Amino acid sequence: MLRLIRVYTVKENELYVNDVKSQQELNAVVGKVERAWVDCWDCNDDETMIISKLLGVEATTLDGIENGKVRPSYAKCRDEECPYYTWISTPVVEFAGELKLHPLSIILRERFLITLRTGYSSRILDSAIRRFKILRREERKPGVTLVGLLAEIIDENALAMVSIRDLIDKIEEEALEKPRKKAITQSIFKLKRGLATLQQLLWAEKELLSDLTVGVIPRLRLAPEAKPFVEDSVDDVNRELEIVGSYNTSLDSILRLQDLGSIHRVETNLVYLTITLVALTIIPIVLEIASRLSGA
Repeated sequence: MLRLIRVYTVKENELYVNDVKSQQELNAVVGKVERAWVDCWDCNDDETMIISKLLGVEATTLDGIENGKVRPSYAKCRDEECPYYTWISTPVVEFAGELKLHPLSIILRERFLITLRTGYSSRILDSAIRRFKILRREERKPGVTLVGLLAEIIDENALAMVSIRDLIDKIEEEALEKPRKKAITQSIFKLKRGLATLQQLLWAEKELLSDLTVGVIPRLRLAPEAKPFVEDSVDDVNRELEIVGSYNTSLDSILRLQDLGSIHRVETNLVYLTITLVALTIIPIVLEIASRLSGA
């Protein structure tokens, strides 16, 4: 059963939103405009079929989107029976105790921009629409909209940094109070694995933006109007990479504190062991002396 596909169109410099529930309704809307942004979230089989017909590809081509990818990627169709299109897949980051990636695919085909995503990304789409509304009519091109959407994804991913910092502060406080607690070390290594994934994602985003700038992504050339968005996004990614590096440094410091606690624990145990050995050595001697004195 078809639930909902949302279509954004522009007529006479005004943005219109249409919710369609059938192939016929979608065709009626996009048939009247030069460009359209088609958005579908948590797509079921019926919705995937409609999107595939809009793209002119088999529905199986869109299978597996829900699995997500660790790093951004892009591909185009080369089959003689299907039209060329640009497909960029990039995850959206959520951090609530641990790192979670939500898949989001952006497909650019001629006059259509298509987004396939999960419901978690709704805030990103809302921000991208607000960004779109402030553009001049001549700037409202699919390529510009795509770059603006990528900028919103990067901004959203940056929000995870705040949650990660809060968790590091919590771990640090716990390590100071209980430096010998083994669970702290386990939490640190788990977080470092998440940071490694996040760092990989950020480098991939930086590579994607670079490819946009030099024009190596298939059938996608960066419009002059989109360059400010890309430049700002590159600055954001560079800053986030520096933050991830500082987070790893903080976690390494906590691990060193844990190591010092372990060393202190070993030293304390050695002291206790030494005292015990001394006591075990002295006691027989004292008893022997006492025995001789009593016999005398």
